[in-house]
Amino acid sequence: MSRSGDRTSTFDPTHSDTLLHGLNLLWRKQLFCDVTLTAQGQQFHCHKAVLASCSQYFRSLFSSHNAINNEGSKGDQGSSGTPSSSPDDKLVTPSARPINNLVLQGCSSIGLRLVLEYLYTANVTLSLDTVEEVLSVSKILNIPQITKLSVQFLNDQISVQNYKQICKIAALHGLDETKKLANKYLVEDVLLLNFEEMCAMLDALPPPVESELALFQMSVLWLEHDRETRMHYAPDLMKRLRFALIPAPELVERVQSVDFMRSDPVCQKLLLDAMNYHLMPFRQHCRQTMASRIRSNKRMLLLVGGLPPGPDRLPSNLVQYYDDEKKTWKILTIMPYNSAHHCVVEVENFLLLLGGEDQWNPNGKHSTNFVSRYDPRFNSWIQLPPMQERRASFFACRLDKHLYVIGGRNETGYLSSVESYNLETNEWNYVSSLPQPLAAHAGAVHNGKIYISGGVHNGEYVSWLYCYDPIMDVWARKQDMNTKRAIHALAGMNDRLYAIGGNHLKGFSHLDVMLVECYDPKADQWNILQTPILEGRSGPGCAVLDDSIFLVGGYSWSMGAYKSSTICYSPEKGTWTELEGEVAEPLAGPACSTVILPACLPFNK
Repeated sequence: MSRSGDRTSTFDPTHSDTLLHGLNLLWRKQLFCDVTLTAQGQQFHCHKAVLASCSQYFRSLFSSHNAINNEGSKGDQGSSGTPSSSPDDKLVTPSARPINNLVLQGCSSIGLRLVLEYLYTANVTLSLDTVEEVLSVSKILNIPQITKLSVQFLNDQISVQNYKQICKIAALHGLDETKKLANKYLVEDVLLLNFEEMCAMLDALPPPVESELALFQMSVLWLEHDRETRMHYAPDLMKRLRFALIPAPELVERVQSVDFMRSDPVCQKLLLDAMNYHLMPFRQHCRQTMASRIRSNKRMLLLVGGLPPGPDRLPSNLVQYYDDEKKTWKILTIMPYNSAHHCVVEVENFLLLLGGEDQWNPNGKHSTNFVSRYDPRFNSWIQLPPMQERRASFFACRLDKHLYVIGGRNETGYLSSVESYNLETNEWNYVSSLPQPLAAHAGAVHNGKIYISGGVHNGEYVSWLYCYDPIMDVWARKQDMNTKRAIHALAGMNDRLYAIGGNHLKGFSHLDVMLVECYDPKADQWNILQTPILEGRSGPGCAVLDDSIFLVGGYSWSMGAYKSSTICYSPEKGTWTELEGEVAEPLAGPACSTVILPACLPFNK
């Protein structure tokens, strides 16, 4: 208690608890909630004031939105004091509306529920099964107090039984202190292994630690723990390591500095091969060996770029991957530039990004000839020689030692030209052109030949099917599809090609193509399948993974909406399903591929 004249200030230490208890009661009874959060389809009704008081993410979001509202209300006042109206009002109205509903992409519903429990009670219930989801949500929403509590929980839980699991969680979330604590158990465990057990640990998938350098350092510790009896195992152990997965600077500073790596002939050669690999970045996709393969055997679905809805919106520059364990899309990396209506091709687990457009223009004036290559081993991009022509809405694929890019559009109009890129010599050359200029067509590779279906020719939607023989360098016309379509997908599975999605014109109206057609190359015959697509999809990303064909994003003409969901078709079952989880934003004109990613993604924090 303090006095100042006749005034008295009294502090009530129970008030904060009473206030929090009251807010919790309001939340439990869903009273006065003014915002709804959605994660993985589950809704949570909350109070903006509570969210903003604890989360920098919400504080910035709500305050910037209030600033837009205040500025908008000032600027929209006419001389009479009433709001003015114009045909452009619809463009600004959505951004001026109060934020009442928020879809939190990348947040798990379980993680969000536990985080909200903390905000309203000061308690968070953690377990090894949920702590990773809580960490992810606290990182997205920028709530450092929860991160601190989660780290303390992990540090207190480390034991001989769970240190590997905690080490993996720590690596994924950049928790260096936790990782060091967990690694102490790992090192002590490893030092007691015999040679056969050590070999098994180095061969294990996924690896017990997050990097190849850590595996090397662990092997060195094991050898030096009993140097007299173990050092003769050094060459055999080093053969099991994948030195090309270690960045060149670390090879010099941390691997070459170890004595037996310089003195033993086998180890010397392993180190030299890895250094040569790094010295020739433009040929790495032609020099893949076991020493440069990622330590995983799980292919994952990628989504690259794409055009979001809205006027003057730039294409996306995100590469996203689908985490089928968490049932959510996550951001993998950022492309060197924004792009839509481009192509991606996987080559020896590198991802090649070709062409597209960095701004939307129906006449193709923003088409590019860029070619970039992404290396998931090091989360890095390099520029490759550009195509000889700018291309968007084209098709690209790999056959043996060449890439092929076919047709498309640019500022000159529709293209019939076809270019071939030699993966070994790093050069582009023209090959035989398409019989007709085409854009917005689809393509697939089957039995050493390239098939091109549909597309737009001189403003007309077509049902054509062409086949290219790269050995003879000739195009041949095949049986037309049953339906004209463009901006669709053509996917090859089990000796069949499947034409899916797209649209065609009826008068001046675009109509979604719902029929799925199947082509038999041996019989040169199309058949319409009994199961149509779930919903209209024009310009989706398409990839084949395991036994299904995946379509991501796209535009539905019947719904008038860009899509953020993923649907997949199983030819064996003849069924369509929709995956849980949505991409970061609705997109049309993205590209899809599949690659093997590292078991741990320490760069995705």
